[in-house]
Amino acid sequence: MHREGDRKQANGNRQPSGSNLRKILLPTFYLAISLLLAVLSSYARSSGQFNAAGVLAVIALILAVVVSLTLVPRLWKRVQQDYLHSMRFFRFTRRGMIFTLSVLCIAFASFNTGNNLLILVLSMLLSSMIVSGIVANSVLRRLKVSINLPKNIHAGQKVVLFLTLENLKKWFPSYALRLQGGFESPSGRQDSRSEVAEQAFPFIPPGENLQIRLEWQFPQRGFYRVDGFYVRTSFPFGFFVRGRKLEVQGGVMAFPALINLDPVRHAFPHLLEGQVEAKEKGIGSSLYNVRPYRSGDRARFVHWKASAKLNRLMVKDFAREEDRPLNVVFSTYLPEPSKQALQCFEVAVSLVATLAESYHNRGHRFTLLCGDFEVSLNGNQRDYETMMQFLAQVEHSSRPGIPSRSPQGPSILLAAGDLAGWEGASRIDFLRLPVEEAVQTVPKRVPA
Repeated sequence: MHREGDRKQANGNRQPSGSNLRKILLPTFYLAISLLLAVLSSYARSSGQFNAAGVLAVIALILAVVVSLTLVPRLWKRVQQDYLHSMRFFRFTRRGMIFTLSVLCIAFASFNTGNNLLILVLSMLLSSMIVSGIVANSVLRRLKVSINLPKNIHAGQKVVLFLTLENLKKWFPSYALRLQGGFESPSGRQDSRSEVAEQAFPFIPPGENLQIRLEWQFPQRGFYRVDGFYVRTSFPFGFFVRGRKLEVQGGVMAFPALINLDPVRHAFPHLLEGQVEAKEKGIGSSLYNVRPYRSGDRARFVHWKASAKLNRLMVKDFAREEDRPLNVVFSTYLPEPSKQALQCFEVAVSLVATLAESYHNRGHRFTLLCGDFEVSLNGNQRDYETMMQFLAQVEHSSRPGIPSRSPQGPSILLAAGDLAGWEGASRIDFLRLPVEEAVQTVPKRVPA
């Protein structure tokens, strides 16, 4: 996730290095010439050559003024940017406020009394403040944060994230770091940002990293962009809190939430799902019959409870299952995008995603038609991810539109209201879906 961004950043830093070097060396060269001319001017004056001394002094002064007018504003702008950026994350702690008030009182007393002991104490306190800033800036330098995200995340599921903070310094460790950041929610959603709770990194040796395991939950479907992390520290004395922002590139696609299909099946009993049991013996998972044991039957099919009752070996036969594909035609048309209608639309998207998940896990054929988008699942992981990414970002439309033809095989039209022009077998009005019961997500934990 971070390699491409790091490569771009490295290329961007590599290109202007020559120009930056010239900007530094050229003023230094001019200052060196100015200093040399000033020394020669002093030597000429001591030798009695006053005209040459005056000319050399004027040239040295002109070079010094030119360097000052070109270099000093640039340096001031750089110092001002660094100072404002550091002050953006600067905070006083409680003990820091007490310490600062104590320093001001001692400074006022030392200036009024001129007591050498107070001046000595004041200098020690001021030096501790300077040392605190230098050490804190050293602790915050050259840090890198990365986050490891699992694949196939569904909204509403608890996932495991690994947050890694790396200390890139060669000699100096980092102490008492606290990291906080989050994900920028998809555009058009209710929440603008999803924050990760603040995490503590007490000690990171130089050149090493520290990893923390987090349990996280994405509340809505869509693409969540990593919005950077803020690292801060109150080391070494706890008087002030200093921090900086660590940029992180990448994000994660949260698939639609998986819902409970039982309320939908009760409301629409014609809803088909995968394999259907045939009323004859075959290979399946449901019990069809119990019969006496025959030579050649496998021991794992023995029905031990029936064998104990009848005092002879009995064997289980299973009902044959037929693979019936399912075609879902999903119309995103929403006549009135009210709050209740938008909730029903989200449940409809989750319904399609749950059916696709169920069919994909069992390797059965499932086809989705939504406008110009059409994809079929038949055990292919790439097609499954393509469908889920589409469902994660699909939005409602203000224009009605459904295919003029019905696909071959069992088909279901999922649309808002009664749309004309459909010749399929089944229709489901997702505005009538049981939102309160179906919105409960299926409990599932995504492994790391």
